[in-house]
Amino acid sequence: MTRWPLGIVAMLLLSACAPAAGSPRTDWPMFQGGLTHNAIVRGNFPAVRWDDDLHSKINGGLAYDGYNLYAVDFAHALLAIDPRTGYVRWRARGDDVLMSTPIVGGGLVFVGSGTNRVLWDRPDSTVWGRPEGNRWFAFSARTGRLVWSYHTVGEAMPSAAYTGGTLIFATGSNHATALQASTGLRLWRRRIPGVATMGSAMTDGRRVFFVATKGVALYQSPTRNHTVALRVRDGSRIWSAPFGNSDCTPTLAQGLLFVEGVQDGPPGLHSALGTNDVTALDGATGRVVWHYRSRPGYFTGVATNMRGIPGTYHAGVLYQPIEARSEVIAFRARDGRIVWRLHTAAPVKMSPVIYRGKVYFGDTAGIFYVVDARTGSVRGVLENSKPFTSSPPLIVGKTLFIANASGLRAVPVGTL
Repeated sequence: MTRWPLGIVAMLLLSACAPAAGSPRTDWPMFQGGLTHNAIVRGNFPAVRWDDDLHSKINGGLAYDGYNLYAVDFAHALLAIDPRTGYVRWRARGDDVLMSTPIVGGGLVFVGSGTNRVLWDRPDSTVWGRPEGNRWFAFSARTGRLVWSYHTVGEAMPSAAYTGGTLIFATGSNHATALQASTGLRLWRRRIPGVATMGSAMTDGRRVFFVATKGVALYQSPTRNHTVALRVRDGSRIWSAPFGNSDCTPTLAQGLLFVEGVQDGPPGLHSALGTNDVTALDGATGRVVWHYRSRPGYFTGVATNMRGIPGTYHAGVLYQPIEARSEVIAFRARDGRIVWRLHTAAPVKMSPVIYRGKVYFGDTAGIFYVVDARTGSVRGVLENSKPFTSSPPLIVGKTLFIANASGLRAVPVGTL
């Protein structure tokens, strides 16, 4: 990062002590801030430009609470960053790699730790994690002080969801758990049909949605994925449907739940060849409303091993990366009709954001795209030397924030 003169450093230190006027702290209750994943924060935040190297890979989504920009990295760190300058206001550490989107609620920041490691894989039970387990952490949003931690059996990579003072998450242990967010006290724990790997919890306040999978490793059995809806108040199951992928966070809009699935190719090409599918489920019942399956293509491990990517909903359209085909497809949300499709230089492994008629996303070739939301035509690109991971963009006021490997960049959105 650029070395600042001492006078500027002093001003930055002062700005770290008190929020800017007109910037009250707010919650960031789930992945990409909401059910549609369109991470747009409107307001009078100015157009700023900076480029910082955090020196460790950023894979999780960014978060913003009206004061700090939050990021997590593979060096076990949660960082609170001044969004105007890129200055790190405070840094907190977990016990393992941090890949979950930081969740903000009630003045606390919540992150879970873990890595993709299979502890055991049996026909009736799969556990992802490490023998000593992992943890969920709650840090003070103002200071970074640890408030509480909660031990998990299995990894705690998937992002949690915060609603009404309750933190809800699934882990690599075949269970979903709800905690009292202020104290870490467990409220309920319920078995779900498999492990959550990277797909985050999503909640509308009454229901919470997960995608879980079984049969992921040693037995080489076909993966069995289920999207599950539970009641927030007690964790009781509302419905379960055999669609989705445990790396893919569900998207909820127009009463529909959208999930992307993965079908691997034949034995021998299992690790590369396959297809993606997109399913729209009735959010109340789990009934299939429409279904799409791509033609065969190839998956890669570049930037991240994620194969099921969350789509983003905006104004009646689902904008969905199709990793196997290196495409982004715009579907009419109500019936699945394809509005347009765009072939990209490499797979897109992040959720897009849509702002003022344009769609923003990056691919694993290091190209960041600005696309016309109505036609799918490319309006501009931003080239990078490193591939974009699964960390999606975030737009606050007039500034776009985007992670690229270990880099974090602020770009005036009007310049793209």
